[in-house]
Amino acid sequence: MHPFAFALLVFMCASWTAGRECAARAISPERARARKRKIMARAYLTAVAAGLLAFWPAAGAGLVRGAQPPAPPDPQAAGGTVTITGNVLSNVHTGQKERSVFLLAYDGTPEINAEFEKIMAEYYPDKGLDADAARKLQDQFMTRLRYEVAGPLADAMWKEAEWTVRGAKAVSGVLSRKDGRKWITASRWEGGRFAFPAKMLAPDRPFVMPGKEPLVLKIGRGLSLRCLCVPAGAFLMGEPYYQCPHWQEDPPHRVTLTRPFYMSETPISQEIYEAVTGVNPSRLKGPTLPVHNVSCAEMYKFCRLLSQQTGRKVRIPSGAEWEYAARVGTSNPTFPERYAAQNSNANSQYGSPPLPVKSRRPNPWGFYDMHSGWWERVGDAPVVEHRDAVDPRHTPPEDQAEGTQSREHSHMGKGQWTYAISEIEYIGSEPDDVRFRIVVEAEPPSRPQR
Repeated sequence: MHPFAFALLVFMCASWTAGRECAARAISPERARARKRKIMARAYLTAVAAGLLAFWPAAGAGLVRGAQPPAPPDPQAAGGTVTITGNVLSNVHTGQKERSVFLLAYDGTPEINAEFEKIMAEYYPDKGLDADAARKLQDQFMTRLRYEVAGPLADAMWKEAEWTVRGAKAVSGVLSRKDGRKWITASRWEGGRFAFPAKMLAPDRPFVMPGKEPLVLKIGRGLSLRCLCVPAGAFLMGEPYYQCPHWQEDPPHRVTLTRPFYMSETPISQEIYEAVTGVNPSRLKGPTLPVHNVSCAEMYKFCRLLSQQTGRKVRIPSGAEWEYAARVGTSNPTFPERYAAQNSNANSQYGSPPLPVKSRRPNPWGFYDMHSGWWERVGDAPVVEHRDAVDPRHTPPEDQAEGTQSREHSHMGKGQWTYAISEIEYIGSEPDDVRFRIVVEAEPPSRPQR
């Protein structure tokens, strides 16, 4: 029966029953009217309830016919707890002002796993990444696999992410969407594991090769220093956000180098340094070991003396020049596994000394010992740069004049074998166990006309 018809029948029966009851009991007219009003009020409520069922036929059918309870919903759709694994980052890493902590997810739900596979298939070509492709790949991870972290653990995760998150994390919580963003309300987080695809770890393959012959600097004592030409180009410097671990000092940004330059194929060896300066301050002696225990002032003095001997402008490479040469112009992620065959450290302990130069394979452009024991001092101060740049140099103020180069100050270190090749370290200007190499300007200085 239709709910409205049922309501009308209830109302009519209640009215007739009220009249019959009052007449049968022979009560006073006042009490009869009160009794009738009470019965009619109950009938009215029953009729209203029946009428409402007309607007919810499915609900009415369930109440009237006794429908079976629905099947349990999908845990994720119903807000059940799931565990997803990825890289925990904060606005400190991205350079944004708004405080946030988020997870770039690699693994967890079937949807996340499928999305990761799609991104890799569509945006990571087999030939590797140039600057444009690298930025597109990173944008896909940041758009499609980014989960903002909410809940009582968010503050603790933000603080730890700023400095001490150095590996993949497994975060458990409830997934949701709000304001166009994906969220996880975290209830637990701990160390996680994830194996990146093999093509992310494969050795770099350059898109171009140096087009010029090496430049050979005659040093004396029968020695020479071979310098290789590095072509102009652009790359995504630093670590992409999806790389794990990701250090906040190495944000990804596009760098364009507009001029070619020559760079020594090895760090400066002790025999080369002594042939130029007449001294060897190294703590561990060996003619083909990298010279070390050299201050910034002594490093720049070596460049000045070599410039005078060769008639070429010799200097220390910038951080961008060094990294561009180490990555042979590519913008692939810089996992240490990619450079394992080039590692020229003496043993597997952190801080172990390097081997003699050219003890391991060079990179595809011919540079040796870019990933080695100790840090390699470059010409920049340790600057964190988020913006794209053209021919960037961040020379410390103390290094800009010969008279102040001996003052103690900070420098950037690159190429310690236990870290990604894009990472930097804050090292000092004083003598220490650090190596260095040199750059020669591609064009010799013009001679004054007579």
